[in-house]
Amino acid sequence: MNAPLVVVFLRGGLDGLSLLRPPGDELDRARGDSALAAAVALPVPGGWSLHPAASRLATRSTAGHVAFVPASGLPGASRSHFDAQAAVERCAPTTESTGFLGRALAAGRVGSSPFRGVAVGQPQTPAMLRGSTDVLAASSLSQIRLRPGAGVNQASMASLWSGDRGPLAASATSALTSLGRITTIPVPPGADDGEQLVALFAADVGAEVGVINIGGWDHHDQIGVEDGAFARLVEQLDRTIETLVAGIPGVTVLVLSEFGRRVAPNSSGGFDHGRGGLAIVAGERIRGGVLGDWPGLDDRVDGDVRTVNDLRCVVAEIGERVLGVDANRVAPGAPSGRFGLFA
Repeated sequence: MNAPLVVVFLRGGLDGLSLLRPPGDELDRARGDSALAAAVALPVPGGWSLHPAASRLATRSTAGHVAFVPASGLPGASRSHFDAQAAVERCAPTTESTGFLGRALAAGRVGSSPFRGVAVGQPQTPAMLRGSTDVLAASSLSQIRLRPGAGVNQASMASLWSGDRGPLAASATSALTSLGRITTIPVPPGADDGEQLVALFAADVGAEVGVINIGGWDHHDQIGVEDGAFARLVEQLDRTIETLVAGIPGVTVLVLSEFGRRVAPNSSGGFDHGRGGLAIVAGERIRGGVLGDWPGLDDRVDGDVRTVNDLRCVVAEIGERVLGVDANRVAPGAPSGRFGLFA
């Protein structure tokens, strides 16, 4: 089995500059009173600092197990949520209909389990998992059950396939065995998506990749950087990453968003859609620090942070080092350079 991977997608467009503050006073000059204040931010290696609601992440970063890639994104990225999310989940030319995780699972397939890739917190399979038959999605683990029907239960299904030694029978038997384990997972009432994934990986059902979403990052109005909506979301993200890293042995957590936000605030106390964003990779195997190039905030493109760190290289490196899959399968067309995410 490959090492476990969990992708956390921040839907709406994370304002990376309000989560990870660059060194010096360039953010204050660019944003004035709308900037995350240096006085409250938590120091991380390299002279950068984190939002105070991300205290757990700051502690792990100080220990050297969190990598931040600022000014990251895809070439020619759109400011449309739909288009930008599709591009990130695809990490491939527009002619490709599959997602980067789906391609990775298909390329690295050994045996069969419908639970190799699981998205929790949504009823439909996310685009990033398309391309593999070994995936499923559910609003919660409690919904992963056989559909009720006359005479249809796990025992009768298992009996149907007993004695058949073909590959389809093997797949069905594996699925029923894993389903039996899932139905007995001790998930606490009210468990959030991160806690459910921890329980899923602990159940030994063949899970390799998990996907969860945290929505609400589209802050055009009254962002509340330090004590409002944004701060509450940062605390949720911080708690989720800690839950995953502490609860799933050997896990790598990749945090993505479809784009960043403009450097200057708008007239409504928020930030409009931008380009250069922030990717985060956490786990015990990670070589911590702020990686890649940083163009600064004085050299902008159309009011945005310049995208100088290709997100495809992040995805390709994780595909290689975590899932053991050739980079060309995970992120076709990605530049050959790597960020050195792993120790």
